[in-house]
Amino acid sequence: MTYDPPMDMREEPLTDDTLDEVVAFFRRSNPFAQKALGWDTGRFMDFRWANNAVRAADDPGWFGRYCRIFRGRDDIRAVTVAEDGGDAEVVVTPGEDPVAVDYVLARLVEVHRERGAGLEFQVSAAEEWLRGIFVAAGMTEEKMTGCEWEYDLAGLPEPASVAAGPTIETLEGVGDRAAVYVGISDCFAAAFNGEADGVPALLSLEQNPMFRPELSVFARNPGGTVVAYCRGTVDPGNGVCGVDPVCTHPGFQRLGLGRAVVQRCFANQRALGGRFSYIGSLPEPAPGTFLYRSLGPKSRTVASTWTYHFAQAPHSGSADVPPG
Repeated sequence: MTYDPPMDMREEPLTDDTLDEVVAFFRRSNPFAQKALGWDTGRFMDFRWANNAVRAADDPGWFGRYCRIFRGRDDIRAVTVAEDGGDAEVVVTPGEDPVAVDYVLARLVEVHRERGAGLEFQVSAAEEWLRGIFVAAGMTEEKMTGCEWEYDLAGLPEPASVAAGPTIETLEGVGDRAAVYVGISDCFAAAFNGEADGVPALLSLEQNPMFRPELSVFARNPGGTVVAYCRGTVDPGNGVCGVDPVCTHPGFQRLGLGRAVVQRCFANQRALGGRFSYIGSLPEPAPGTFLYRSLGPKSRTVASTWTYHFAQAPHSGSADVPPG
């Protein structure tokens, strides 16, 4: 396919009017974007409907500032997302497109310099075509910072049974979800030493048109306390699924509950048309990686973080932008 010269690319912010078009862009960009960048349709939907929806309610225009669309002729050629509105960005393209990434990277350097923010990317260490672009832009590769576990859903066993006591459930058929969300939020906070109230984000996710209640899987002890949880996404159009987060309350670990909720999620993803599911983690032997390896992944990809240091002298690469 032949594209316009990069300087003819048109840039615009994400709006509600363009949201459906961007979702369609993510759908056709996968599984490539998932394997290269860790981004699938479900992750983009989470960007739009989870914690950031709470942020945007207090800060109108938030999504337009942190998600940008770059068009070629008539179609979207690239989309950039700063997932949490911070330093980390992603440049999604439907395939290898060095010209577009080089051009968009120059814009991101400019934007982040104006914000007074840093700039970093986390990508698969196997994506050699991106390595050359980042080096030319004066970026530095840091140590391995993550893993991406891929599971072939067709080849996985049915969910294992758990010891008597806790029950494995989903949100499907639950009448009072708000009460369950309080339990999920408490379990997540205990597992990750957090304090934030996650209920507003969980409620917001129900507005996501791809939300499926049977992919929110949790374990409850006989007293009704949520003691393990995971949430999955599925794009039946391309078969790409994700599972994030995965958590078990510290007082109920090593009982097989984390394994049980993820396996139930895998089975439900498969029933909904999923073919491959992905879980991201910190590098081994970080907590959780023993579980992810024991679940029988088809492959494990490592990711590296690339950082742009704004204090350095201007470089001669095509993505350089003069200090502003």
